Amino acid sequence: MKLSELADQLNCTLRGDDCDVNGVADINQAGSGDLAYISSEKYKKFLSVTKASAIISKEEWLMDCELPVLITEDPRLAFAKAASLFNPVKSKTAGIHPSASIAEDALIHASAVISANVVIEAGATVSADAVIDAGTVIGENVIIGKATQLNANVTIYHGCTIGENCILHSGVVIGADGFGFVREGDSYFKVPQLGKVHIGNDVEIGANTCVDRGALLDTVISDGVKLDNLIQIGHNVEIGEHTVISAASAVAGTVKIGKNCLIGGNVGIRDNIEIADNVIITGRTLVSRSIKKPGSYSSSTPIDDTLSWRKNAARFRQLDDMAKRLIKLEKEKQ
Repeated sequence: MKLSELADQLNCTLRGDDCDVNGVADINQAGSGDLAYISSEKYKKFLSVTKASAIISKEEWLMDCELPVLITEDPRLAFAKAASLFNPVKSKTAGIHPSASIAEDALIHASAVISANVVIEAGATVSADAVIDAGTVIGENVIIGKATQLNANVTIYHGCTIGENCILHSGVVIGADGFGFVREGDSYFKVPQLGKVHIGNDVEIGANTCVDRGALLDTVISDGVKLDNLIQIGHNVEIGEHTVISAASAVAGTVKIGKNCLIGGNVGIRDNIEIADNVIITGRTLVSRSIKKPGSYSSSTPIDDTLSWRKNAARFRQLDDMAKRLIKLEKEKQ
């Protein structure tokens, strides 16, 4: 593709000579014919040594760059779109593999792809252009929306709905029972989990992430939400539109998370609280109370050498006693 053609498709401004571009690459590994990018001012130093044929960058980062450049205010987004143009998703041939097990009353659109060893139970619906990869199980009365892709070995429990243009990666489990038990003497009585899971459109869910069904109300994942790998979403949780949650985070039951939130990796969110729209929670934070205002929130302690960390951890346990003594001293001074 000509760089000038790429500029038009990406809505960028071309500075320098036109050239042929064959693909995209990291700025340090790019060679002739490759398009690279810099996403931050700290990477400017690589512009003088890269072997790429062209660069995507903000104008203020270019300085003495002699390469052809696609100028944009969001280089990372433009590069992602360029990568998609050069690496289109390969389409699969519509049809049902002979080894698939499909209930007689399941509705499978003629344009859908049903791969080997897929199980689709009674009353389920698979919409147009959906792709169901090998070993996936779709329970009773599940609805899979148009152009949604379920990768290998995804499990969707009964009654759940998945919207349009979603991607669920391998090992995802949607609609397993929420964690509900009531103490009965020396044992626990299991609380029936009678709700469902509703997933909106344009949602992506990473490998081995679990979204539990509701106890009475439904668990709801709204349009545009992106969940990373190895995330636990408890029963009755509601996640607002376009919220992003990073890997290994856990959201306990009956939490309501607002729209456009960014939640870092390994964050823990306790049950029965609410988080406002436009909240940022940094990695490894424990959220133990509701967050009512937009902003950035953090917790945990910084890394330190082990000896110092142990001393400080011991002092944390003394804070309450120290506070009481301080209050007493202040009263005595008065």
